[in-house]
Amino acid sequence: MSINSKTRKILSVCFVLACYVGLYFISKDNFNKLKNFQFSDLLFFDGSLLSLCCCLVGANWFLEAVKWQISLIPIEKISLKNSFIGVLKGIPISLFTPNRIGEAFGRPTVLKEENRISGAFATVYCGLSQMPIMMLFGVFSCVYFSFSTHGFSKAQFLTSDWFIILGFVLTVIVFLCYFFPEYLIPFVKNRKKTNWVSKLKFFCKYNCREKTMLLLFSFFRYFVYSLQNYFSIASFGLEINFLEGLASVFLIYALMSFVPRPALLELGVRCSASVAILSRYTSDFTIPTISSVFVWCVNLFFPALIGTALYLFEKKGKKT
Repeated sequence: MSINSKTRKILSVCFVLACYVGLYFISKDNFNKLKNFQFSDLLFFDGSLLSLCCCLVGANWFLEAVKWQISLIPIEKISLKNSFIGVLKGIPISLFTPNRIGEAFGRPTVLKEENRISGAFATVYCGLSQMPIMMLFGVFSCVYFSFSTHGFSKAQFLTSDWFIILGFVLTVIVFLCYFFPEYLIPFVKNRKKTNWVSKLKFFCKYNCREKTMLLLFSFFRYFVYSLQNYFSIASFGLEINFLEGLASVFLIYALMSFVPRPALLELGVRCSASVAILSRYTSDFTIPTISSVFVWCVNLFFPALIGTALYLFEKKGKKT
């Protein structure tokens, strides 16, 4: 029995609402810490810094759209507008999957049907380009804090020699995997040709210029959302200078990168990492927690709502 477009639209809206209700029950434990928070208890509240944080949301996802557009060069040329739409459509699905791998299923919906599987691999490679930058600056932060006069109260291992060496080795491995997948993934070349192996060969299609461009825009995007976190932390009254604030944010992201988690649970991981790293500046977990919640909402939750709307109100004539 066929379903008319109006009924299909109603069912889609009901399904989406059910998903977001489910999101509430799954993630509400992450917000329990905030139920007794009083904003009046915060020492300072800088609205200009929070405004800057919000203004950078567009730059954050715009740079990601540029990155994804570059990663699609071997597959299909799309406009920056369609790339931006694809990025937004990938956010809602990523809320349910570890480390946002759901983006590989949401973004390719703007591509031609025959290119969507390759588009998923391009999305994965686009995400990999962010990882070496995140790890490299995390190691730099560990080195920086190892010479600092104040130690960590809850994460002293971060400034130990063995952790810095391990972080550096892992960073080099990730860079090698990114730049030379044809050597570090032997089965791509050596195994008999199958459908999936032929698809995996996609990772070897990028030239040095495209890889470098992806890394460059990954750096810009990393700096943008690190600034967002610093502005959020500083706006709620934490007294920390710009250099140490950014270094602390770099460490928070480096720690988060090693924890597999859905974006729903990212809030809890982000809050825990923020409290551990920023404990050297404050014994109160209020500021690290509330700033983490704010950045999570403006960078993920609200864009996810926009991405959901794009799904629901896309053209009727487009095939699912």
